Parts: sequence; C-alpha cells; structure tokens
Amino acid sequence: MFRTKQISNGFTLIELIIVIVITGIVAGILYPVIMYGMKSSKQFNEAKELSLRARLAIERISRDLRYAIPNSIRVHSVNSTNDSIEFGDSIFQSHYSTIDGTSSPYTLNDDTGLTIPTANYISIYNTNADNFYSYPNSTSVFDVTSISGSQIQFNANQKPYSPNHRYSLFNTCVCYSLDTNGILYRYSGYNPSQDFQTDASDKNILIDNVQGVEFKYYPGNLSNAALVSITLIVKIGDSQLTYHQEVHIRNVP
Repeated sequence: MFRTKQISNGFTLIELIIVIVITGIVAGILYPVIMYGMKSSKQFNEAKELSLRARLAIERISRDLRYAIPNSIRVHSVNSTNDSIEFGDSIFQSHYSTIDGTSSPYTLNDDTGLTIPTANYISIYNTNADNFYSYPNSTSVFDVTSISGSQIQFNANQKPYSPNHRYSLFNTCVCYSLDTNGILYRYSGYNPSQDFQTDASDKNILIDNVQGVEFKYYPGNLSNAALVSITLIVKIGDSQLTYHQEVHIRNVP
C-alpha cells in the first residue's frame, strides 16, 4: 500500500505576519513620497491658475488705464496693503478745428472725419484731477447735449479752449478697489462728481484671493508720459505670487 503525500499551498501564521510587517514598512516609506508628490502637483496647478488669473487682471487694469481721460487718474490709499484707483474711462479722443457759440450750448467741430460715438460727457484740456472731479462745476468736463456728424454740442459756463485742440469723450468713471474679503472689483456707471464709487451700479469681480494691491501714479510732464505702477499680491493655499507692472498713459490734454 502506498501512502499519499500531502502538499500544503497556504501561508503559515508567521509568514503572514512577516508579509504584513514588510508591507507596512514599505507603505510607511512610500506614503510621504506619494503625498509630497500629490501636494507638489496641487500647488503647481494652484500657482499656474493663480498666475493666469493675475496676469489677466493686470492686463485688464492696464488696458483701461492706457486710455484714461488725461489727468483724471487719482489714487486713494485705504491702508498699507489696499489702494483704490479711479479715472475717467475715455471712449474717443480726437481733434477739433473750432468751438462755436457765444454762450451755452457750444458747438465743437471735429476736423478728423472720424465717426463720433454717442457719449455723455466731453473733456477739454483737463490739467488736473481736482478740476476733473469738481464736475458739474469743472472747467474741463461738460455735459454733451447732442452729437450730429462732426459736431458735438455741450453745456459749459464759459467756452473752453485746448492749445492743441484735443478733446475726449466718456460715459463713466471707473474705480478699481479691493474689499475686505480679498476681492478686487471694477466699478463703473457713475459720473465725476461721485468719489470712488464702491457702491456703483455696475460692479464686476476682477479677481479674488487678493492679499493686497498697490497703485502709484506719477503725473506726466513735457518730456515724459504719465505712469501708473501696479503691484498685485494673490494667494491660494500655500501659493502666493506678486505681480508688478508699469503702465504708460497714452492720452494727453
């Protein structure tokens, strides 16, 4: 009679314990590496998104500022990390040949042949922000009453004059301001008599997660154009970025 040999294919308890211990050691070694990689990937994606949004925000502000009404830019410092900037939002700049009339309303004759858009206000030879924002008593900002062809009619206490025969048209002032929740807003839809309108009817979010914003305005002179320096600090999670840009103001009185 032959005896059948029994073969065992299972693990012993000791072998199972050894496998569990080794697996735990390997997992303990790999976990920090995996988590670090995941955290690094998350931070990279956050920084990439933040960088894109910050660049778009800076570019939007810069685009508005380049065509601001001459000498209408002013900055209000709320605190060390929060500035607001305000200016007249020009939609059309041109030259005129004459301004006709002996009393209001006066008629400005554009000599460029360009199509003049509809506008609420006209600015002629504005030399400083104080005068611009003293509207309706300003000597450089006036209400447009009608536009027909190459002629613009406007109300003024006295006939204005520009040595270079320049003028600008606009419909609203614009204000960029940071609120207490880290949201940078663009405000518009108000006239120059209203200071830094953070409750204006037209309010749009430009960017959130803002730690601070700084605007510095350097008025122009005979040899240099006006300049605005912008510093924007944004943060998401552990990712914080600081952007700086200088904007040359193209319009002159």
